[in-house]
Amino acid sequence: MNLDPTATYDPTRCPLCGERNECASAADPQATDCWCVAEKFPSDLLERVPAAAVGRACVCRRCLEKHAASRE
Repeated sequence: MNLDPTATYDPTRCPLCGERNECASAADPQATDCWCVAEKFPSDLLERVPAAAVGRACVCRRCLEKHAASRE
């Protein structure tokens, strides 16, 4: 994973693991719904997203689930 704050992030890839994030908006800017809309992303997970990726690339479902499992 590239943590360079000046890096450009691919909006179709998770900024935490680099895998596809399955973001409907990244795939189609006209999309009105995505899997993430119904999910809650804990602030401590979002704090791990590199600054250059905030608002540019979504965390994937796998990272969200892995984070939730680590908190159990």
